[in-house]
Amino acid sequence: MKGLSSRFHLALGLSLLIVSVMLVALHLGLVPDRDAAVRDGRLALAESLAMSSTMLLDQQNEDEDADTSRLARLMAFAVRRNPTLLSVGLRRADGSLAATTGDHSTWRTAATLASNETQITVPIAQGGDNWGRAELRFEPLHANAWFTPSLQLIATVSLSCFGLFYLYLWRMLRHLDPSSVVPGRVRTAFDTLAEGVVVVDAKGRIVLANRAFGEVTDVAGAALVGRRASAMPWTNAARARIHADDMPWMLSLTDGQPRHNALMYLETRQRRRLAFMVNCSPVPGAAGTTAGVLVSFDDVTELEEKEIELRLARDEADAANRAKSDFLANMSHEIRTPMNAILGYTELMRRGYRTSAAEAAKYIEIIHGSGRHLLELINDILDLSKVEAGRLEVERIACEAHIVVRDVVRSMQVKAEEKGVSLRVEFPQALPATVLTDPSRLRQIVTNLIGNGLKFTRSGGVTVSLRLLDAPASLPPQRLLAIDIADTGIGVAADKLALIFEPFVQAEASTTRMFGGTGLGLTISRRFARALGGDITVSSVPGQGSTFHVTLEAGATDGFEWLSPEQLDRTQEAARAIESAVWRFPTARVLVVDDGPENRQLVRLVLEAAGLDVVEAEHGGVALERVAGEAIDLVLMDVQMPVMDGYAATRVLRQRGFDRPVLALTANAMKGFEKEIEAAGFSGYLTKPVDIDGMLAQLAQHLGGTREESVPTAPPEAPSSAVVSPPASASPTALQAGPPIHSRLAEHPRLRRVARSFGLQLPGKLHTMGQAMERRDFAELAALAHWLKGAGGTVGFDDFFEPALRLEQFAQAGDVAAVDRSLANLRNLCDRLVVPVEDEADVVGAA
Repeated sequence: MKGLSSRFHLALGLSLLIVSVMLVALHLGLVPDRDAAVRDGRLALAESLAMSSTMLLDQQNEDEDADTSRLARLMAFAVRRNPTLLSVGLRRADGSLAATTGDHSTWRTAATLASNETQITVPIAQGGDNWGRAELRFEPLHANAWFTPSLQLIATVSLSCFGLFYLYLWRMLRHLDPSSVVPGRVRTAFDTLAEGVVVVDAKGRIVLANRAFGEVTDVAGAALVGRRASAMPWTNAARARIHADDMPWMLSLTDGQPRHNALMYLETRQRRRLAFMVNCSPVPGAAGTTAGVLVSFDDVTELEEKEIELRLARDEADAANRAKSDFLANMSHEIRTPMNAILGYTELMRRGYRTSAAEAAKYIEIIHGSGRHLLELINDILDLSKVEAGRLEVERIACEAHIVVRDVVRSMQVKAEEKGVSLRVEFPQALPATVLTDPSRLRQIVTNLIGNGLKFTRSGGVTVSLRLLDAPASLPPQRLLAIDIADTGIGVAADKLALIFEPFVQAEASTTRMFGGTGLGLTISRRFARALGGDITVSSVPGQGSTFHVTLEAGATDGFEWLSPEQLDRTQEAARAIESAVWRFPTARVLVVDDGPENRQLVRLVLEAAGLDVVEAEHGGVALERVAGEAIDLVLMDVQMPVMDGYAATRVLRQRGFDRPVLALTANAMKGFEKEIEAAGFSGYLTKPVDIDGMLAQLAQHLGGTREESVPTAPPEAPSSAVVSPPASASPTALQAGPPIHSRLAEHPRLRRVARSFGLQLPGKLHTMGQAMERRDFAELAALAHWLKGAGGTVGFDDFFEPALRLEQFAQAGDVAAVDRSLANLRNLCDRLVVPVEDEADVVGAA
């Protein structure tokens, strides 16, 4: 009985109650007795037959046989009218049978009037005398003597009631709310839970669901009661439907064990897919059974979505990192082009392979142009993230496009000569002296396309031509600068032309192996061109060469000076003459603020030679005092200085009402730096190492200076003392670590002594750095490294810039081992440094 359900026990109990009531009613006679009624009817029939027989015999009739015949017909009539009457016999007083109807052979003669219910005997009289008796034999009242009608009634009612009660309870209990038996405080506690909670019974039906589960499933908690929890559309991570027997709560019902952190998914009516972390705790029942399961549903949909987003972001980041790695791994040809020129011609000059001063000037010009190109190339590489993110910034200023193209061709000439191919510029028509575009982006576009042409050209050459076109359907009317870069290289198949503009893609896989390259130059160039209002297209014939057609918006050219093809051809010589030009300024006082004395000395020499009065300050605090006490027309302000940096000093100057130009001096070459400079109140900026011509040109814009053209003079041959043995501090062993290091100002008649001053004090500075390192004074060490970084490049010892930068970074990070290595490297560079010798001209200049 213990294994039977509560519904069975309830139905049985109610049925027994009905049976008990019926037994009491039977005992009290409240229920009619069918057997007694049948027996009474049989007795009445027997009495009626006896009376009828007596009446027939009393009639006067001497014929006994006739009397017997009439009695027999009466008995036969009674048998026909009563189916339960089996036989009737008339027995005389002497015991002989006068007549029978039916099979009367089974009559038990021992029966009397008070016999059992199947045989009844009644007497018959004739004329007041006993004639005999009538014997009536009936069918038994029951086939089974013990299964009486009362028992049949009780059995029928009890079984029927049990079945009806069982069905009724099954139907009713399905619609009852079991949660109503749960105390209100318990339901309230369940509803306050942030996660969904459901209680299922032993059949897996929901008997209680809190508010949180109803909200996430868009079904009211009351509507969930009575439903099978497994009937809801649960799926797994692969979106496959979970079988009902595999639901975690059904497994807990089967084995009585809890289940933890089962991930399941449910799709709501709004077609939203929810993710749940399901935990199941069995509810023990009687005799060790499991009465139900408490199931908690922790909604992790947002976490799941975040995980998917993170996974996608990780995949994208991995792909981007792989692309960047491939890009950096194949970056050699972009950087080696200017580096070949710089290192090649520097090595020639270092070894003395020059036949004349004019040839030396040519070498220096190529080195200078290649260095500027390399710096711009590095800036573009660092700015690549803006191109990829679609945040490319361009400017539109007046630009001498023909000069920019000329400069690129000159810097790429070395590469062309190395391959034995030609590289030239053609001007088939007149061009405006200036157009409105971005000169740095124009330079990179032309550099990439010329480099691309040279890379794939083995014979013949590359030709660059410039033209001006009318922009189609532009309002107001615009002009387009058209640049065609044609090569006689390997060409590109027609079905590959669209691919070459995809990032990190080249037309054929064998192209990368044979020619190298990143497959990025054309992509960047096209994006630059489109950002500048134009585009890049290509036409090609395999085996004959390719022509890249560049168009850029040139703006309205009305009012601009136009140059003929002959005048454009002479721009190269004009550009060379710029470097030997002499600048003249009206009387003005310039404040030079820099924590490096060599930097201040170099700027002082250049500005005083141009006729300007120079005042110096070693940091921003002193600069504020100088401006407060003297009339200053322009300030050259270093950005990073001790005590007070350039940003803070400039802000204070502007707050005090100083409205004169303030130009920043900085080694920061990252794009976007201009906004930070402008926000601080600077009027402009100059980058380190200082470009003397650029600095003078910018000062001329603010102070009204002019440039006077002069005939270039051959640079004086370096005196024998200008390239001398290293200082006494350099040992023969140290010299074996690398070639001597010369300043690029060593042959300048006025700036040579600035380089000499740096070289003489460098050993002492390195000694001070060593002492700071012994004290672990990283702040002082970083400051000294910052001085070396700026001063070395300013005075022409560029080899010290990168090592000093790394030392500054290591000191700021407190990396002892890296600082020791950097100091050892700087000492080695110091041992290789060649200090320019002071000659009579320097002494006179100093006087």
